[in-house]
Amino acid sequence: MFDKKTYREAVSSLHASGEILREVHTMTHQIRKPFKLSRAIALAAVVAALCAAAAVAAVGFVRYENPTNMLQAFFGKNVDSHEGIVEYNEYGKLITNMPAWERLPLDESVAQELVAPYLFAVGEQAVYGDYTLTVEAGLYDPAVGAGLLYYKVENPNGVSGYEVFPDGELWWPADAPVFAMTNAASRDYLDTASTTGTTLWLCTYFVTDFITDASNLQVSIGDGQNRLDMATVAVALPEDGGPASVELADGAITLSPIGIRIHAPALGLPVDSDIDQIVLHYADGSDYVLEDEEAFVSNCTYSFLDMEQGAFIDTFNRIVDTTALASVTIEGSDYPLLTPPER
Repeated sequence: MFDKKTYREAVSSLHASGEILREVHTMTHQIRKPFKLSRAIALAAVVAALCAAAAVAAVGFVRYENPTNMLQAFFGKNVDSHEGIVEYNEYGKLITNMPAWERLPLDESVAQELVAPYLFAVGEQAVYGDYTLTVEAGLYDPAVGAGLLYYKVENPNGVSGYEVFPDGELWWPADAPVFAMTNAASRDYLDTASTTGTTLWLCTYFVTDFITDASNLQVSIGDGQNRLDMATVAVALPEDGGPASVELADGAITLSPIGIRIHAPALGLPVDSDIDQIVLHYADGSDYVLEDEEAFVSNCTYSFLDMEQGAFIDTFNRIVDTTALASVTIEGSDYPLLTPPER
């Protein structure tokens, strides 16, 4: 039976040292490699990168100047939909257990209205050896504590060593010559439309609950064999404002166009047991199944559990029109949206 606990990032707000967390991150991916899981192993794959920042320089924007192109990479049909993948090795051991996912074409009108105005330019670089990391743009929603980051890794001799799963998720194995990561809990997905042999474009969905200073997001590139050796770009996140979010269940549920935050204790849900069903219902009668364990479906791009705060945070694989929502079902209970936000 599909156990989503093995796919959920779970951390406490009790912060370990940056070095310990880097070791946890490395161990997580070493464990993850033979199993080829596309969701989060139940360890904190987070890093507190307290490194000297590399030289920063302004660069010309490629995708930020056309936000529709950029948002296509995050929320369009960047990868094909799939009915799910379950595989066993010759010894009968489960090696792949990926629930079904559905990717839809980007609704450009909703994207332009609800999300594009909140994208912000970064345009800074970090250089490590022959590699250049350029952070182009981002988006952050303080209401949910989640955001998007768009950046590229370049090497004139070619970028290699990464792995990509069928749902588009990308990660750097322990034996990769280089790695890139943030100091937030996050997941990287490949922008297949823009990536070439020498330029790797990445779409990162991140959650800031673990970062002590939520405005201090760091993106690093470094030696794949020594993950304490890296160069870093600092990204300032807005402390307020963001896409139009709505609250349900007296504030226990916060939902924005890019993600959802659920305070489990307020809904009478345990924190030590994962949420198996989250379905968003629109006023026109259509549904967005974010999670459904029984149906073996998962349409979230990143799942995070802050155990100390009792908060479940999921980021979406499509833009949710919060002005058209009717209710949200969580574990069989329906929570209506009483006053949808105006467009």
